[in-house]
Amino acid sequence: MKETIYTIPVNEVYETDCECPLCELEKKLERDAIEFSLGGAMMEPDFRLISNEKGYCINHYRMMFKTPSKLQMALVLDTHLMEIRKTLSELESLPQLNETDKKGFLKKGNVGDAVQKISKSIEKTQTSCVICDKINDTMARYVDVLLYMWANDEVFKEKFESSKGVCLKHFKMLVDGATTSLKGDNVKTFLNALIKKESAELDRIQEDIHNFTLKFDYRNQDMPWGTAKDSPKRTIEKLGGYMENEE
Repeated sequence: MKETIYTIPVNEVYETDCECPLCELEKKLERDAIEFSLGGAMMEPDFRLISNEKGYCINHYRMMFKTPSKLQMALVLDTHLMEIRKTLSELESLPQLNETDKKGFLKKGNVGDAVQKISKSIEKTQTSCVICDKINDTMARYVDVLLYMWANDEVFKEKFESSKGVCLKHFKMLVDGATTSLKGDNVKTFLNALIKKESAELDRIQEDIHNFTLKFDYRNQDMPWGTAKDSPKRTIEKLGGYMENEE
């Protein structure tokens, strides 16, 4: 199968020794997005408008804070805060917060409507993230590419079979994508292959984490670590996706 700009990243990542190739792709996308948000994005008005409106999740705020680009980060925070203050100003002037009954009390029903609007507006600031959206959109395309390659490229299918599977987060993405990206019997064939592969890799991971626990029994002090020494981190990443190394 001839490689294209879309297939090269997937092919390359499946040549690495890792617990989840899709996590490796996501990790690179995330780092590139952080760099762009504090770099080239400063000069792109369209992106700044979206960034000002949506902001970032706490995880990506933390990642930006760890970079040396403190001025760029401050600019992002400054303009995003302007949008939040604008939203609060609009909420403050809601008619429901100013309508009173004949006795001078706020009308209960209208106050309830206001509470809902305020709550949803603040919730939006806590759940929206420019970087998450960008990563999710790109990862969905990578899943489509992966499934296409699995169905049409025997060499890639062999790479898939010899890999260490994926994390459960990306396992679900592959399952969900199978019915839209594959056709006919390929859906069942892929799902059977995916489940078989994932079961075998979870067996391997559990053996490692179990051996890790055994090493803390004084009777097993001479037992070799084997591949169990870093198994807690690998197990967590298998269950929930990759973790950034703490500095």
